[in-house]
Amino acid sequence: MTQTHRDLRPALRTLVSSAVLLLGSTILMTGAEAAPQDGESLVGDSVADQFHPNKGDGKAPLYGGRVIVHLPTLPKSASYVIENLTYNRNFLYEVTDTLLLRDWWTTDLVSNAAKSFVTEDLVVLNSDAPKVAGESEVEVIRRDGVAGRRAVRGVYGTVENGPTGYIVKPSSKGSSLKEAVSLPESSVERIERGSVFTFELNKGVKWQQSVVYKGEDAEKIKGQTLDANDIYFSWDVYNNPTVNCDEKRFNFTKFTRCDIVDPLTVRFFCEKQDAFALSQLGVDLTLLPSHIYNLSDPDCPDFNAKATAAQQGENINDNLHNQLWVGIGAYQIVKWSQEFVEAVRFVDESGAPAYFAQDTRPGYVDTIRWRYIGNDEQAVSALLNEEIDFFARIKSEDYFEGRTLEESFTKSFYKGYFYTGYFGFTGWNLYNPALKDPAVRKAIAHAFDFESYLANQYNGLGYQVTGPIPYISPVYNHDVKPLAYDPDLALEILEDAGWYDRDGNDIADKDGVELEIEFLYPNGNDASKLMGRALQKAVEPLGIKFNLETMEGATFFERVKKREFDSCNMAWVSDLESDPEQLWHSKWGDQDIMSSNNSGLKDPEVDRLIEAIQAETDRGERAKLYKQFHAKIYELQPYLFMYSVPRKYAANLEVRGIRHTPISPGYVIRDWYYSDAKVPGTRKTLK
Repeated sequence: MTQTHRDLRPALRTLVSSAVLLLGSTILMTGAEAAPQDGESLVGDSVADQFHPNKGDGKAPLYGGRVIVHLPTLPKSASYVIENLTYNRNFLYEVTDTLLLRDWWTTDLVSNAAKSFVTEDLVVLNSDAPKVAGESEVEVIRRDGVAGRRAVRGVYGTVENGPTGYIVKPSSKGSSLKEAVSLPESSVERIERGSVFTFELNKGVKWQQSVVYKGEDAEKIKGQTLDANDIYFSWDVYNNPTVNCDEKRFNFTKFTRCDIVDPLTVRFFCEKQDAFALSQLGVDLTLLPSHIYNLSDPDCPDFNAKATAAQQGENINDNLHNQLWVGIGAYQIVKWSQEFVEAVRFVDESGAPAYFAQDTRPGYVDTIRWRYIGNDEQAVSALLNEEIDFFARIKSEDYFEGRTLEESFTKSFYKGYFYTGYFGFTGWNLYNPALKDPAVRKAIAHAFDFESYLANQYNGLGYQVTGPIPYISPVYNHDVKPLAYDPDLALEILEDAGWYDRDGNDIADKDGVELEIEFLYPNGNDASKLMGRALQKAVEPLGIKFNLETMEGATFFERVKKREFDSCNMAWVSDLESDPEQLWHSKWGDQDIMSSNNSGLKDPEVDRLIEAIQAETDRGERAKLYKQFHAKIYELQPYLFMYSVPRKYAANLEVRGIRHTPISPGYVIRDWYYSDAKVPGTRKTLK
């Protein structure tokens, strides 16, 4: 361990204690320390400006000014409906709101566009049970293994044990159950806990104004008020098979019914109890303005009462507002170019701030610009030229002993780091004839010296991960140890599986298939390039030829989604506890389905564990299932699991209020501010 690394450890402890706590216990330590143990936790308040040399100087925040944040990949649009990229989600954090918000510091679900929410249980009645006043018909998935849905009789509310059965009490606004009912056990088929969700919206939440084009003429569309129709429509788009949302469709089609209770209240029914249902509805559902996207809405500029599903899908997929996003957030995107995406404070026609939560979460700066520079070296040059205020991709060599120590940097910037649910990996395409053999994947894992690479490239700051769960999560399985670095064993595994050089060209082969693998990575990503070169060198003695290929970011992600790759180097940024279905369930692994199961993994035991995790509402029991799932995935090696490393960043000394959170992107831009009145555009008040 280097002296530099030791000096960082107290700061790391402060960072972890300030931000990471969810569903029980979690702890984060440097790679040299012991792994966290079940039941341990570090809890505290997050510290603003933790790494700033002048933190705690008491300077008051000012409003106004502009911050420029580096953007390494420019998505095709801001729409998180059709693009499952963390960058889209990061835009939307600032430019629109969701029904609920995952609190940045506690990670609890709290009210947002919805001022309140109620979760209720569904009691499924036997088909021959006596009729109950207030019962509903709900679609559910059969539990007998038969495919398809069936309608069942149900009563929803808060369920308690009664003398001879159950007592169901209405808990939500507009419930069909008008008073508590007692149900004998003989009437009840089963209880789906926490499967009915009712949201009541805040009044007067305004959609941002928008511009529509009819030919060459531009027409400004006044922002309307968010209502229950918008929520219904935002959910219903996932039921349209022509919308390009396959990567997350399953998150919302599990809700088999949505009722508009009144103009500001909606109720959803989930097909069965699901541990992730509330967060998927509350946080993951991207809210769409019906008057912009819904062709059946009379206020839509392209209103068409007879629109087909295909026409509606096209309007979702190709709408001009997918870039100039219309949201309900503190900021509004006003420009989208190949150089940057810019958002300004959301104001009404008089120029006054119009964000509904401006009294609690208004944002300090007036303008946020995400500056797209795909090449990290060029981004560093832009930083040193003071063209960027925040850059979170500093290489270890610069962070520990390079350019960040020079006056050209220290006169205007400071550096720091933070952890999120990030983990890096090289994904294997299991439809590749060679890579579908688990022996090949296992051999590569044994051939790579992870420990030395971590020490050399990351100065030991980080962790090798052994599964698809964030290292800082309380459900990460620390009992799963990395496969040992053993090149001789790697060669033995390959030879035992029939992979060796038969024709003298130094490439192992079997059944006419050569072990030649394309390593795909985004253009300008130095970390991926270095990893690719290291892997190339590590597997060459095994007779595996690694060909490195790079391309522009959007094209890279498109090829990955279509499984047009052998191996791809990338990362997931996950919640500390999330639904593993989209990445690993067999139903999303078919070759003709574009999903986040990029590797095409299909394993019945993995499927069983995923479904058990989804259905388990007890946190402790769910954690046990996660750990079994973690171990099984590592055994199968669909990825070469790599590292959880901190985001090392540089920030402008003038920018204050930077506070770290385990939720991606690891910071909240609207909390940033300037404290020096000399910064152009700053003022003491919001208006």
